[in-house]
Amino acid sequence: MKFALDRTSSVPLYSQIKQALIEELQDTEKVADIVLTEDSLIKRFHVSRAPIRQALKELEDEGYVVRHRAKGTFPVRGVNVSLSPALELGGISRYLTEQGLKPTSRVVTLARVAAPQEVNDILELDASTKLLFVQRVIFVKGTPLVWSSTYLHTPSDYLPNINELEEAGTMFALVDKQLGLTFTRGVQNIWATAASQEEAKALDVAPGSPVMVAVTTLYSREGKPAGWRRAVHRADDFKYTFGLNR
Repeated sequence: MKFALDRTSSVPLYSQIKQALIEELQDTEKVADIVLTEDSLIKRFHVSRAPIRQALKELEDEGYVVRHRAKGTFPVRGVNVSLSPALELGGISRYLTEQGLKPTSRVVTLARVAAPQEVNDILELDASTKLLFVQRVIFVKGTPLVWSSTYLHTPSDYLPNINELEEAGTMFALVDKQLGLTFTRGVQNIWATAASQEEAKALDVAPGSPVMVAVTTLYSREGKPAGWRRAVHRADDFKYTFGLNR
């Protein structure tokens, strides 16, 4: 685990140390070997205590480690993902890729179905309307992280195949390309709850385990509600990071 700090760089030493540790914490083959005591990191990076403490503080703030008084600092097990609420629609796979996590996905359902009443009410549709329905699971390192169910109001004869969806990457990109239907805005609600039987099976957790749910109403270019998505995240692997301005 050799890493040389660039002491001539404009990037602060604590930030360089933090990034080096993040890369190791994300590597399942290295994480067991990481020693996170202040003294060991001072010796390893040949710096004073101040940049080490700052690096560990930010790693804790961002969910990579946990710190227990009188016990030490420990890696957070599992995959750590910090999501921005401003993440673009359908952009989670791209975001995970940019974080070096190499996500894969599996489409479970792709069909035209009658939506639940909750969805029809939000989209201002009657119960007889068939919507494009997509269910998929996103994996990182073989671990299922997100189970999503999406309903889109598209022409009644429109039903792409799974290969087209996989090639496009997201259903939003596919309907934009094939139909010219662009979703420009989403209104999202986020809360914690317990996993249902279906969600637990999809995410490989026990029923009743804590999960984070994000439900998004999707709006077309014309400003009309035309889609609805429920994404269920493993609660121990995700957090949302919000920026506040005064």
